[in-house]
Amino acid sequence: MTIINRSEVLGLPLATMLSNQAATVYSVDKNSILQFQSDGKIRREHATVTLEQCVRNSSVIVSGVPSDDFTIPTDWISDDAIVINVANVSNFDEATLLIAYVPHVGRVTVAALGSNLICLHRNYHYYCRGERQEYDT
Repeated sequence: MTIINRSEVLGLPLATMLSNQAATVYSVDKNSILQFQSDGKIRREHATVTLEQCVRNSSVIVSGVPSDDFTIPTDWISDDAIVINVANVSNFDEATLLIAYVPHVGRVTVAALGSNLICLHRNYHYYCRGERQEYDT
């Protein structure tokens, strides 16, 4: 998956959370591309890796660039990709794509924190206290 805009409010927590759930995530900002790997490692991509390559290789693209000047070309996006725009402006050509628009980033952050809290609670009881019970997901 590719997340464009590595903000501390959305991009960074989302990349971390999804990589903890076994996703490989490209985290893109204007200065660099980081790859969050499912084993918990973070790797800086070489300068030769481009945003286009990340988007083309992703089945999920999340963009949160707050600029009218930034648009992702439609031909970079595969037909079966899930596209989510969390910016206050469109980063995609909405006429040709089915896009989920999430206008309240705060709700995503709260949901991510809740999910992480549940995982921490389960891991604590499983690993630290030795309580090996099954949990419903």
